[in-house]
Amino acid sequence: MPLLSAIREIKQKQFAPIYVLHGPESFLAEEFISLAKREMIDPAYADLNMSLYDCTETSLPYILQDAETLPFLGEHRLVIAKQAYFLTGSKPQIKQESDPNVLIPYLEQPPSYTTLILCTDADKLDERKKLVKSLQQKARVIPFPYLRDADLYAWIERQAKKYEASIERTLTAKLAERVGGDLRLLDKELEKMSLYVGKGGAITEEVIEKLASRTLEQDVFALIEQIATGRLDRGLRMLYDCLKTGDEPIRLLALMARQFRLLLHVRQWAPKGYTQQQLAGMLKVHPYAVKKAGEQARFFSEEALRRLLAVLAEEDFRMKSGQVDKQLALELFMTRVYEERMKTKRP
Repeated sequence: MPLLSAIREIKQKQFAPIYVLHGPESFLAEEFISLAKREMIDPAYADLNMSLYDCTETSLPYILQDAETLPFLGEHRLVIAKQAYFLTGSKPQIKQESDPNVLIPYLEQPPSYTTLILCTDADKLDERKKLVKSLQQKARVIPFPYLRDADLYAWIERQAKKYEASIERTLTAKLAERVGGDLRLLDKELEKMSLYVGKGGAITEEVIEKLASRTLEQDVFALIEQIATGRLDRGLRMLYDCLKTGDEPIRLLALMARQFRLLLHVRQWAPKGYTQQQLAGMLKVHPYAVKKAGEQARFFSEEALRRLLAVLAEEDFRMKSGQVDKQLALELFMTRVYEERMKTKRP
């Protein structure tokens, strides 16, 4: 079921007895749960009519027993069961073993006075399971994939509007590129910038440059992009800015190694037909990072990326053993990246 349709129903006080939330975008899932709490439960009796469980620690029969309990001094009960591992193909370490099929009789006649929300961060449910097939027929199943491209930019616009500000579509891409695709970080940045421009104000390019924070991971990503596009001087300036703010050179080197490993994986697998979403799931990163890595990887051959990773491993050892000046090692490595970039025949 589309997320916006489920939100519309809840705001119209049309509560489904069971929702299944699955996918890695936890920020949106948490926002959905917060909406359910506000709309379904009288805040004066929230402690009496709302329960939160971890399925790896609490048995499913106990959770269902709570769901079948009549609400106290209210009209509705909300039961949230996180880490619903039994809906997926994985099996984490669990303290309470449960037979998930006890949910099937509950699905036949769920109490109208209770909403049960089952949550898992798995991309997909295991559709081979009888329980999952029953839930797909009788519950509201809502996916929460990572947002990317137009969906991400539209979300940024909506979130700015929520904070009573506005941002042009062309600038949403700039903000995403600067901050990354993490909705939690983007939300905090939008709140901060909206307060700065004031009610009804516009978030401009100048505001983004002035206020938008960039994580160290994003700084490393950006400086590699500068070198990949042939601007070594700008990349070195960004490196010096990182060092001036006290960032540890060994950590910078480790983040560079992480980024070049990502570039190598994308360089190897993207030509085999994998989508950005599939690669993101395989590599456990945001699809936006895969997209940008693909743009950077085209400037390097697979052999060049392997050579650079070997250099990184050697420089890591030399840094930690005190054989080289740390800043000099970073400068020389970035120069080596530029040389490999210039040698690679680009498409």
